[in-house]
Amino acid sequence: MGVVAQLYRLQRVDGEIEDRTRRLGEVEADLGESADLVRARESVAEAESSLAQRRKRLRVLELDVAAVNDKLKANQERLYGGKVRNPKELTGLQEEAAALQRRRSELEDSQLELMIAIEEEEAELAERQARLRQIEANWRQEQASLLAEKEQLELRLAELEQEREQMRARLSMADLAEYDRLRQQCGGTAVVLLKKGICQACGVDVPVSMALAVERGEGRHYCPVCERLLYGG
Repeated sequence: MGVVAQLYRLQRVDGEIEDRTRRLGEVEADLGESADLVRARESVAEAESSLAQRRKRLRVLELDVAAVNDKLKANQERLYGGKVRNPKELTGLQEEAAALQRRRSELEDSQLELMIAIEEEEAELAERQARLRQIEANWRQEQASLLAEKEQLELRLAELEQEREQMRARLSMADLAEYDRLRQQCGGTAVVLLKKGICQACGVDVPVSMALAVERGEGRHYCPVCERLLYGG
């Protein structure tokens, strides 16, 4: 195999290493919790916190209603127990009973409103939890796929690195120096395929005599425009 052909094969290996290394970086960046998963968990936590506050408020209202009922019960016992005979005191008890009944009604109205709000928030929480479960399921599946891809990429990169070292070991220092210089100078592509007399890197038609020489593998020839080493395949 000619030197140009060896350099072209080396370049293909280097190109695959770069592509797979780039993909490995993307995979590693995607591993871990996604933004959607974090937002879904925060949404559930927010709903749970709000619901807990409303339930706490409902408990307070229940205690307030119970306290009013106790006071009203004591009031009714005094009002109708026959022990209080003073008209003024009886009137006061009647007014107190009316006030307690109004307060209880207000508290019960607040209870009802809060219970409705709690039902709505429970439904909202259930929806958010269901969405979180779906996102978590999708995320776990994606993570498993990414981990599998990461493993395959690492295995392939190890193979390519070994192949690259073996290929470079078969080339002279001068050939490697030229190859590395061209790669650095020409955006990572040192050797370019020539098809039907056309440079596949810049699209220029090379002279016919040069194209024939490249196809026969006679010497080294460079694209007159992009200056890459031409390979006839």
